[in-house]
Amino acid sequence: MPALRLVGSIILGLLVAFALFVLMSTLIDMGDPNFNNEDAVKIGDITMPDTDIEAKLDEELPAKPDEVEAPPPEVESQEVEIDSPDNALNISLGGGKFKPEIGLKGGFARDTDFIPVYIPTPRYPSRAEKTGKLGYAVVEVTVTTSGGVRDVKLLEEWPENYGFGKSAVKAAAKLKYNPRVINGVAVEVPGVLYKFSFTGFGDS
Repeated sequence: MPALRLVGSIILGLLVAFALFVLMSTLIDMGDPNFNNEDAVKIGDITMPDTDIEAKLDEELPAKPDEVEAPPPEVESQEVEIDSPDNALNISLGGGKFKPEIGLKGGFARDTDFIPVYIPTPRYPSRAEKTGKLGYAVVEVTVTTSGGVRDVKLLEEWPENYGFGKSAVKAAAKLKYNPRVINGVAVEVPGVLYKFSFTGFGDS
């Protein structure tokens, strides 16, 4: 059985090959008999020669700097002599006899009287505040040469026993004045009176 199958396969193969040969011959004979190979245009092969490509970059060189002109020659200093009288005032050397008096002496002296520059607000007495009392107090001080005060004294208070006088004395110790100046010299001023009025809570 295997031998018969092998022989059958060979015979079948030969028949198929013969049929294909006959088919190809028939197709060739059926082609266009007027076809001329001379009319065909042959396209030539394009080949590119091997070339080495070099990149060339044009480098821009910086412009040549302008030539520096030579600096002008130094001018020699010349001494200039100026004739001046012998008794002229020489400010640069501090000469001469001009010596102004600066301060509060001589012709520049200025007399001033004492002027208050700071008046503190006295604390409203708590007892008077609780009862709604209004009042005042008069104190006496001595204005010193520096503008401060000393020797604070209570001269009068109204109404009494509500703390107006005590509060006024504490405030008066902080009074500041421009001192009195006589003939250019600051002097003390005793017996200066000041009245603190308590007309509203926190007012003086």
